[in-house]
Amino acid sequence: MNTQKIALFTTTGEVGTRLAEEALKRGHSVTAIVSNENEFKLKHPNLKVVRGDGRRKEDVSKHSRGHDVAVFTYEPTLKNPREHVDITRNMIEGAKEAGVQHIVSAAHPLSQRMESTEEFYNSFKPVLQAQQEALKLLQKEKGLSWGYLHTIEPEAGQKPREYRISNEVYLSQPQGQERVQLKNYTNAILDEAEKSQLETHESHYTDDDRLN
Repeated sequence: MNTQKIALFTTTGEVGTRLAEEALKRGHSVTAIVSNENEFKLKHPNLKVVRGDGRRKEDVSKHSRGHDVAVFTYEPTLKNPREHVDITRNMIEGAKEAGVQHIVSAAHPLSQRMESTEEFYNSFKPVLQAQQEALKLLQKEKGLSWGYLHTIEPEAGQKPREYRISNEVYLSQPQGQERVQLKNYTNAILDEAEKSQLETHESHYTDDDRLN
C-alpha cells in the first residue's frame, strides 16, 4: 500500500478524530476540513486542519484538490434527511471539479440512538430512503472510485411492533456490497480509502477499533 494524501471532511467529534488518528497511524497525510479548526484538538506533523464545509461544493473542490482521496462523514439526520442527498451530490461534483477520482462517504448515523420499535422504524424510514437515493447518485458515476457505508434496514422481530436493529452496516462500492461490524467502522472507512482502481487492498479489522 502506498501512502495517501487524504482530505477528511468531517466534524470535530469522535468519528472525525478517530479517522484522522487511524489514517496518521497508517502513515498517510491528512487534511481535516472542519467548521472550526480551533476545536479539532488532534496534533500531528502529517496533519493539517483548515476551516471549510464539506456540504458545500465550492469547499469540497477547494480543499480536496491535490489529494488522492476525499472522505466525508456527513450522516443523514431525522430532522432533515433529504439534506444528505444534496450533500452527496455536492460531494461528487466538488471532487470531480478538483480532479479527485476516489471518494468515500461514511453515512451511517452513529449519533442516532437506535430503538427496536415500529414507531422508531417508521420515523427512521426517511433516513433509509435518503441513503438509498445517495447511493444511486454514486452508482451513476462511472468515472469515480467510491465507497459508501450506510445503514442496514431494520428487520421485523419476533414480537409484534418490534424491529431488530443490526449491529452492522453495509459498505457499497462498484464491486458490490459487504457487511461490516460497527466496531470496525473506522478501519473499514480507512481500508476503503486506501483502495484505488490500480490497487486491491486487503482489509484487516481489529477488535480495538470500537466506537462507544
